Amino acid sequence: MLPSRHQSLRLLGLMRRVLILDEVHAFDAYMQQEMAALLEFHAGLGGSAILLSATLPLHIRERLTRAFAKGLGPDIRPVPHSSDYPLATVCARSVGMSAKVKSQQGRARRLPVRFLRSPEEGVREVEQAAADGKAVLYVRNTVDDALGTYTELRERGLGALLFHSRFALTDRLGVEREITRRFGKWSKASDRRGQILVATQVVEQSLDLDFDAMVTDLAPIDLLVQRAGRLWRHRREVRKGTCELLVVSPRPVPDADENWFKKSFPRASYVYKDHARLWLTAKVLEDARVIDSPGKLRTMIEFVYGDGAEENVPEALLDVFMNAEGRSGAERSVAKTNTLNLGKGYVRDGGAWGADWQTPTRLDDYPQVTLRLGRYVHGRIEPYAAGEEADEAWRAWRLSEIQAPEQRIAAEAASRELADSIRMAKASWTRFDADKILVVLHAAEGGKGFVGSAARDKERTEEVRVRYSRSEGLRIDTKPLLSGLVIE
Repeated sequence: MLPSRHQSLRLLGLMRRVLILDEVHAFDAYMQQEMAALLEFHAGLGGSAILLSATLPLHIRERLTRAFAKGLGPDIRPVPHSSDYPLATVCARSVGMSAKVKSQQGRARRLPVRFLRSPEEGVREVEQAAADGKAVLYVRNTVDDALGTYTELRERGLGALLFHSRFALTDRLGVEREITRRFGKWSKASDRRGQILVATQVVEQSLDLDFDAMVTDLAPIDLLVQRAGRLWRHRREVRKGTCELLVVSPRPVPDADENWFKKSFPRASYVYKDHARLWLTAKVLEDARVIDSPGKLRTMIEFVYGDGAEENVPEALLDVFMNAEGRSGAERSVAKTNTLNLGKGYVRDGGAWGADWQTPTRLDDYPQVTLRLGRYVHGRIEPYAAGEEADEAWRAWRLSEIQAPEQRIAAEAASRELADSIRMAKASWTRFDADKILVVLHAAEGGKGFVGSAARDKERTEEVRVRYSRSEGLRIDTKPLLSGLVIE
């Protein structure tokens, strides 16, 4: 619903179709407003929509329902308010209703929650669970934290697997296949026994994984519920011990200060900025000590996200809460400005009417860049994935791509000696690849993966070292190697 090229063609493809949106709760305020605009247009064009979420707050449900109703036209029957759970809401020209849905037999569960106070405790719990023969998952909130935990477990002699977002596509596909083999629905007891996976949020959705034990960093309540869905997910003949969710979190004390979360998770504090919602999550879980689904799930979600949630927030975190609310409101305002207005139709002043980067599909406080990994072999640079799953250069380069934070890598760094090789390597790149950053990898000493360099800033005045391996993905040095470096 953005004023971008070919926008009307995309709408034509959806016209009178059934649009299905899953995990609706996972979208930020900007994208929720985009979604509302899409639903309005879709309803106006005669389409139907199905929205799915296990943890959608009521106020977001109402906002999206109103958007679809607006697209249907005037005199639409309002949808009655309901706090039942699970809940099915129907909005159509002649129908406006909400009805409680009967839970699937055997799917209700009361999952005990136990708190740990440090990542070190989490590592010890993982080690003990693996020693007991359990399949274990430890979810960290940042890639660097996951790498640190993975390294510590390996140093303890534990054969953990690692999964996060900084793997080249070819290796990520391989990791997904392997963890599905070990921890998926059809995994064998012999393959699961004593196995450990350290992962980030990439395991929250999409992959059908099943673990006997789980430790997770504190995250917003809806995401914790998603993570808990990977615990005892499928029926198995033998399960050792009891099923419980272990959450690493500081105590939700009434006098928590503004650094309450940051002191325990300095890196993750920049990922989940609304520390007041995190405090509310910890509070509702510590009071309940159990996730009762579906019985009390609505109550938990609304305690964290519902109207009046700020009344339970410690005074020192109120500014954090209000700032987060202000950011969400600002994001919705920006989205309203960027999205088309169904009533106005297509007008010249409707927006940029250019490429997607001019009117972005999402706002990102931490923009990502696309790296293309190349290996320097016998005087030439070839795609990292060359000869693996790709028989054409463009496919090999695509499988060699990886996302990295722009604040840590912003440009290429290469010596004059490689200039001709780089030019030849990029000969097959298209104009759509122009902004992608080539990182030339050389074999590391001892045959342990690869090393390469990139530039921290676009002026290429600072160089950073990167390491890459199939088992660990991309590691970025925290400090620049050189200052005042000029590369031509």
